[in-house]
Amino acid sequence: MIKVIQPPNKIRTAYEDFLGSFQIAVEEAAGEVFVPDRPVGSSFTDSGRSTVEFKRCLYLRGLPSRRLSRSKRLDVIVMGLEELEKGTGTTKDLWTLRKSTVRLNYIVVSNATGRLAQSLHFDFDHAGQVDHPFFHVQLTDEQIPVHEYPTKDLDFEWQLPTERNECCVTTRIPTSDMTLTSVLYCLAADHLSGDIFKQFALKVGSIQERLPPLRFEALKNSIEKASFHFRSSHWFAHKDEGT
Repeated sequence: MIKVIQPPNKIRTAYEDFLGSFQIAVEEAAGEVFVPDRPVGSSFTDSGRSTVEFKRCLYLRGLPSRRLSRSKRLDVIVMGLEELEKGTGTTKDLWTLRKSTVRLNYIVVSNATGRLAQSLHFDFDHAGQVDHPFFHVQLTDEQIPVHEYPTKDLDFEWQLPTERNECCVTTRIPTSDMTLTSVLYCLAADHLSGDIFKQFALKVGSIQERLPPLRFEALKNSIEKASFHFRSSHWFAHKDEGT
């Protein structure tokens, strides 16, 4: 049985306020947002590793896109999975973010058929991963399983490729520290009109200080040591044996 864990109120409400503001902004742009039936607070659960897991899937239907013709529609599935570490002792209220993986599926819908146009995920692990940049986006061809969708109300049939893409799944591009909230912020910037995005940005600006900070020890060590990184010392943990 999954055990729901309540993080400090400022963290729970930060996630609630950000996700709520994002939904309002998308709906103001004439899009639809499908979310799980359970409240945001119930998405914090015991990971079984002395940490707390946050998992949330969003289905954005009809996200504005200047590149598509009027006969086509852009849907986006967002799956966020983050791992938070609880503080102890005198720092019991200081929760930090140890891991974050945010998966995106861009689906072009036309004539009741959905085509996976782009799949990617943003990834971070505080300890670093062998042969991985600390923060990176990976281009893939992976479909987020339909059973993860927060709604079964699909008005299209999937048209999946007959063969796996043999190239893009190997591509990892270093990025800034992209977590669930920053990925959604970028989606809003990319697809919502200037006025709607401006109001959204103003509304969520103060939320950032309530979100759990990222664990940066390994990254800090990599930056401080003059390792052999071809001027990307802050990206690749595996090049520094001390991490």
